[in-house]
Amino acid sequence: MINLAKAFYRSFIGGPSFENCIHHRLILEDKLLTLDVPDSNVAAVPSSIDISFPHNSTSWFNQHKKNYLHHEYVHMLTENWMYLPPVSYLPSSEYGMLSCQLRIKQTNKINVLDTTQLRRFVIDEYDNYHWGPDGDNTEIKNDTTLESSKMAVPFEPDELEEEILGRIEVYGQPPLPAAKEIIINNYQWVFYQECRGNVLSRHDFYCLPLSEHAFLEVKFNHRVDRSDKHKKWAKHALESQQRIMETIKLSDLPPDHDNLITDNSNNA
Repeated sequence: MINLAKAFYRSFIGGPSFENCIHHRLILEDKLLTLDVPDSNVAAVPSSIDISFPHNSTSWFNQHKKNYLHHEYVHMLTENWMYLPPVSYLPSSEYGMLSCQLRIKQTNKINVLDTTQLRRFVIDEYDNYHWGPDGDNTEIKNDTTLESSKMAVPFEPDELEEEILGRIEVYGQPPLPAAKEIIINNYQWVFYQECRGNVLSRHDFYCLPLSEHAFLEVKFNHRVDRSDKHKKWAKHALESQQRIMETIKLSDLPPDHDNLITDNSNNA
């Protein structure tokens, strides 16, 4: 009864619960990455995760990398948390979901340790992909230009450009807000968002340089299933995101690091 009353007061159930956290220890060559992540409230088949990530190895990266749109990365771990109404009447009544994913990225295009270069890089990768030969924005531009050419009175050049940008804002991949540098736990992260003005769902990214050509990326996905209920859980999701980020620490690898495999197995 108390839990139900609390759920009605909060206007939702679910989301990350910091009363039930998993303490992760991951080896990044000569460094130890630790973080505390609330256990998922999404039913899933348990799976083992790697604990060692030789992020400077090109062969390792190419062997394990995944590709999604303009993102090329090695997956480390993922947790998902659903936000639900206090009383669920239908299977599709979810308010939305917050997920956290850690991954390693590599690039030879910049010196990752230079955060000014890294800020430009993450935005350029997005722009170059979506404005590339097969990108969504390029397709919208080409289709709109062709449509204009078939009109009795085609768009004037400035009108055509405005029409293209308007359609990209609604249907395509509009320009991102500039990436910025933020300090969390004395670590200097590069933060940026992939978002659209007409969509509440978004992706938040935190990037931490590890070496000249590799960086850690923490991705938070705010998936909004019911826009009319988003305000109920948006603040809690953002606060949870901040709390998770504040647990991330990078330290020298301890001499007894061989025991980490056993320790992580017990905490999984």
